[in-house]
Amino acid sequence: MLSVAEPMSAKLLVAKQTCQVLYSELQKSNLAIQDTTLKQASANLPQIPPKRYLRQYNTLKGHQDKIAQIKWSSDSVKLVSACQDGFMIIWDSVSGLKLQAIPLDSPWVLLCAFAPSGRFVALAGLDNRCTIYKVEDPNDPQLRTRTNTMELRDQGRKIPRAHAAYVSACEFINDEQILTASGDMTIALWDMEKHTKARDFLDHCGDVLLLLISPKERMLPQTFLSAGADGAVKLWDLRTKAPQTSCQMSRVDVNCISLLPNGNSFISGDDEGVCKIYDFRSLCELEQYNLREQFEAPRMLGEGPGLPTSTRSMWSQFDAPGVVSLDLSKSGRILYACYADYGCLAWDVLRKEIVELIGVGNGSHKSRISQVAISPDGQGLATASWDSTIKIWST
Repeated sequence: MLSVAEPMSAKLLVAKQTCQVLYSELQKSNLAIQDTTLKQASANLPQIPPKRYLRQYNTLKGHQDKIAQIKWSSDSVKLVSACQDGFMIIWDSVSGLKLQAIPLDSPWVLLCAFAPSGRFVALAGLDNRCTIYKVEDPNDPQLRTRTNTMELRDQGRKIPRAHAAYVSACEFINDEQILTASGDMTIALWDMEKHTKARDFLDHCGDVLLLLISPKERMLPQTFLSAGADGAVKLWDLRTKAPQTSCQMSRVDVNCISLLPNGNSFISGDDEGVCKIYDFRSLCELEQYNLREQFEAPRMLGEGPGLPTSTRSMWSQFDAPGVVSLDLSKSGRILYACYADYGCLAWDVLRKEIVELIGVGNGSHKSRISQVAISPDGQGLATASWDSTIKIWST
């Protein structure tokens, strides 16, 4: 006897294949009417000379294992980090001091979040839970206990887990509401005061991998972005259950997204190592930033006329070229992208050129850089690494 799950999985596979065909047809239609590229339109703009613009300002040490994620607070001074050593730490990025160390019930954390007010932090991971902690106030000794935590539970169900699979992302909307995304292909809106689920958002055909809530000056306060293993990026409104816009960005996982300052475009990074800019107004892709193109220029095997050129490129040295994290400068001109095997690169968004390599070399990270994050005021850049350190960079 066939189980219920088998025909559903078959239907889902057919739906994914149909989406891929439609995605390819849509790409062909958009390319047919595209009369220029972003690089061509920006050809007359001044070039940003490639050199070191950022210097290392501080190194935050205290974790004993791989750092899963970091998030800036809205004041651009505090920073929260979640690590697989069983601790979440709130840092002062200027002094390098630890403001609060929170012991965790489970070391299998994947992410963390900072509330806009700075009063709460959240973490989640492979235990299918999202737990929220109050940030200690040095003037209020009553907040120095672990009793000030809350765990999100599904309304009407006596289960200790928020989702049926791992929690892959969470973002605070305000001090009363929080969003969580999961490998069960759902996004949930939670009421923090009642500790219950307010709404589900269902439309992804694969694991939902990330959420993005940008400042109010970039997006409407009721909207957010999501991306997943189905290669789609979706724009949602909290007041409706269906997505407002769906953009098929890739045939592989979309690992990271960032919104441009104008709020009309976003940039995504995927497992193939490609970053893409998509515009909501024209509903099409504007430009691609492919690391492969930077390394595939032919090289001479020797000197002198008539010698053959090498078709083997530097790209063949890297087995996992995927984009694991990205963020944009305050102006939106510089894209900072972290690659699985190549560290953090700074791209000129308009001219499609690499202008800087960050976090690699003497005195820099000793292992893979897992995340890059720009402070809200645009003055600082933080890189987290598997070497258990966080480095703060500035001009």
